[in-house]
Amino acid sequence: MIVSRDAMKSAAKSSMAPQANATGARADESFLAAHSEDVLASLGDGLVLLDLDGRVAFLSPRAEDLTGVSAAQVVGRSVEQAFAMNPWIGDTVRCLQLGTARRTSDAGELLAPFGRRVAVQLIAAPVIDALGAAVGTLLLFRDTTAQRSLGDAADRGSRVSDLAAVAAGLAHEIKNPLGGIKGAAQLLAEEVGGNANVGRFTSLITREVDRVSALLEQLLELTRPPRLRLAAVNVHRVLNDVLTLERAGGDGALTVRLVFDPSLPDVLADEAQLRQVFLNLVKNALEAMEGTGTLTVTTRIETDFHVRHAARDLGQFLSVDVEDTGPGIAAEDCERIFAPFFTTKTSGTGLGLAVSERLVAQHGGTITIESELGRGTRVRVRLPVAAPDLRD
Repeated sequence: MIVSRDAMKSAAKSSMAPQANATGARADESFLAAHSEDVLASLGDGLVLLDLDGRVAFLSPRAEDLTGVSAAQVVGRSVEQAFAMNPWIGDTVRCLQLGTARRTSDAGELLAPFGRRVAVQLIAAPVIDALGAAVGTLLLFRDTTAQRSLGDAADRGSRVSDLAAVAAGLAHEIKNPLGGIKGAAQLLAEEVGGNANVGRFTSLITREVDRVSALLEQLLELTRPPRLRLAAVNVHRVLNDVLTLERAGGDGALTVRLVFDPSLPDVLADEAQLRQVFLNLVKNALEAMEGTGTLTVTTRIETDFHVRHAARDLGQFLSVDVEDTGPGIAAEDCERIFAPFFTTKTSGTGLGLAVSERLVAQHGGTITIESELGRGTRVRVRLPVAAPDLRD
């Protein structure tokens, strides 16, 4: 039988293919063996591995961040001991072990030291070896803070919209008689121009009418859809402008700390509206400290806050923290702090934060507040980063 040279080459290639595949497979296995822990540690979600006895065998760095415990503390301990501050994790593992499901999922909050809470989705599943036997349990913690924050903001925005519909009509109805009252007070002041006592009363009426009119204007801000002119904005320029303006009327007893990341990209925002948001936040912080204390403003990129839409990637977020050393806010008040007309100050309308939240939501961002009595308050604003083609 005569075999052509081309056929011989083809046969040689065929005979070498399995060997090449085997070599590649061994190389892949070698890489995985050498970097398995690196791969697990690089996951964006928190990963915990339990052995057959329910003891922690591995805790990824992201899991350490979310749960507030370190691998050195909990490896070798039972899941109940390791996550004593979050007993629902052990309950989820037991449900998996006792049930017939091969996988379970549970939503909850991780309570970490110092009262920090993180919303997560916990996925628990058995680890199965090549022979089909269970060798342990896998716990995957997915941070859902972004989704919850956006959902909460949407709920509050819906409530504000309902209030706005009523407030718009009410404000217009009140403004008309207010104009009449102010005009009558001014005419009365002219009639009794020589009577100092009556003059004081008419001046008081005029001032109070002006105060109520200003309050109605703030209320109407909640009813008017903002006309945003979105562009790439340097958030540090906005913050410096706001701080310069507010510090001009302050005194030397206040300290301002700026912890800025100069490498941050621009945000997609309406600069005038963004300035109003931070003006409200800085003013609130300074008023809370009553002339003495430290105001800290921090900027950074949000590595763990990344929102995806069904059709497109909304990209990264940048965060700005405005933190004061004032008296703090009670936990029950924090839950209502963005509600219109709710305020913890003796003087104030309770509309500044409601308007700020609405503006941040219109930008596609979120605003949250963390506070503790006696330890101050931190307000965090998250804003979407501008697309590269919009930046300078």
